[in-house]
Amino acid sequence: MTYRGTAKGKTIELDERLPFRQGERVSVRVELLARRRSCGSPAAIQEVMHEAPHLKPEAVDELERVIESGKLAVRSEGAFDE
Repeated sequence: MTYRGTAKGKTIELDERLPFRQGERVSVRVELLARRRSCGSPAAIQEVMHEAPHLKPEAVDELERVIESGKLAVRSEGAFDE
């Protein structure tokens, strides 16, 4: 079961009642709710920067192929050497 609530010191005030009798012991796991970040906000960018990239090996191979095909020949003389 998942319930939402608000932390208040050592207690959590839930948004709705639990289906248990008063005084019954329960186990609780607490997680911070994900905040909605606007697309492109500094917080959203930082969050994505700390995630592992989700790339397929084929996409990496294609990127490397395109980089190689776009390379220009190196010239030994400069534009102002004349």
